[in-house]
Amino acid sequence: METEKYRKSELKFIYWFAHYNLVSPSVRYRGKYALDFLREHSLIESYFIYPSYKPLRILFFVRAYFSALFFKKPGSIIVVQRLNSNFIYANLLKLLVKVRKRNSVYDIDDADYLEYPPDTIYYFSKNCSKISVGSNELLKNLSKYNHNIILNTSSTPDLHIVKNKKNELFTIGWIGGFGGDHKLSLTTSFFPCLKNLPFKVKLVLLGVADKSEYEFLVNYFKEFRNVVLEMPQTINWNDEADIQKRISNFDVGIATLVDNEMQRSKSAFKAKQYMNNGVPVLSVDIPENNLFVEHGKNGFICSSPEDFKQRIIEVNAMNTIQYQYLSDHARASIPKFSLETYCDKINKLYFEL
Repeated sequence: METEKYRKSELKFIYWFAHYNLVSPSVRYRGKYALDFLREHSLIESYFIYPSYKPLRILFFVRAYFSALFFKKPGSIIVVQRLNSNFIYANLLKLLVKVRKRNSVYDIDDADYLEYPPDTIYYFSKNCSKISVGSNELLKNLSKYNHNIILNTSSTPDLHIVKNKKNELFTIGWIGGFGGDHKLSLTTSFFPCLKNLPFKVKLVLLGVADKSEYEFLVNYFKEFRNVVLEMPQTINWNDEADIQKRISNFDVGIATLVDNEMQRSKSAFKAKQYMNNGVPVLSVDIPENNLFVEHGKNGFICSSPEDFKQRIIEVNAMNTIQYQYLSDHARASIPKFSLETYCDKINKLYFEL
């Protein structure tokens, strides 16, 4: 990495106000990991703040808030990430961006305005100097509130944890919060293809936390005699190395979405996570995923359960060289969504404010 490029930057400090704590993937991948990367590689320091009732977290907020409001550090920007509430934390930040508009950015990577009252989202979209979004759908839909808007696709940290070879028992993996549209997309576009596969497979679902959904899946697959179902329940989502080791054990990763505005607004993050660890992707045909998944090169685009079935059969039958081709090209896709690429755009925000 060209560290000198960063060290000569005029951006010196970032005030990052997140909408939630580290339970949120957005807060980890667009906030914490990026700020850690910038600190290590560029000497750009930061205050990383999220709402909390814990006294120490409140103290951190007060320190960062008054610093940004009254004593803003030279060469700094203020990032408000995904805030959508109307509580005191949000209202104080509304005042902050009103006073410090010239140096403020609203960062959002989900169409939260479809799930929550949108007033706060639209306030920050209009009153921050710039909006940074995670997908082209968000770029299109929020540009009417602020013409200073950029696409900065969500990134994955490359810990160099790489898929080695296919498992003896072909392993299909999925990661995410199971429920809602994710559940709908899997049960309509993917799960049916597993019913009559001509060989046994292991299906690993990372992120099934709700007891009722766990029981739903056990019941759903009880007649699938060729599917060995695994749904790990002890996952530390803050242990990124452990998450990536689990993903690297997949032979293919499944990236399904429903073709609606909410899911079109997502940043193809599942596909990126798989490719980051050298795992080929089987993806639905949806615009944002298609920017990263190259059919026949780092995975396959599937338009129906039958497509998924045929590609699973095809990848399972591949020899070592054929499978390594997909795996190597998955890893070669990383520059499109690396932390360096993501942080380059954060760095450039300073010059464009």
